[in-house]
Amino acid sequence: MSDPADNARVQAIYRQVNEGIALINAGWSSEALELICECGTAGCTERVELSVEEYELIRAQPTHFVLVGGHDDAATEHIVRTGGGWVVVANDGIAAEIARHTDPRAQPR
Repeated sequence: MSDPADNARVQAIYRQVNEGIALINAGWSSEALELICECGTAGCTERVELSVEEYELIRAQPTHFVLVGGHDDAATEHIVRTGGGWVVVANDGIAAEIARHTDPRAQPR
C-alpha cells in the first residue's frame, strides 16, 4: 500500500503529461490515444490505448484516472470502469481532494 497523498500527487503528474499528449494528438485528428498509465507508482512507463472519446469521459471527472489493469491501489482508489487492458479508477478521501485541486482542466488558462 502506498500513501494516498503521494499516490495522488504522482497521478496528477501523469495526468498532466497525458493532457499534453492529447493536445498534441488533437492536431493529428487521430481517433485513438496512447497514454502513460496514471497509476500512483513513480516511474511507471506502461501504456494504455483508448479512444479520444473515452479519454474525454475520464477527464470529465477530476477524480478519475486511467491505469493499466492491476495497477490500482485499493488504499487510494476504487475501480469504476474497465476497458481493453485498462481500468478507470476514482480516487477516495485525501487523494480525491488532491485530484480535484490539481485538475488541469479546472485551472484558469
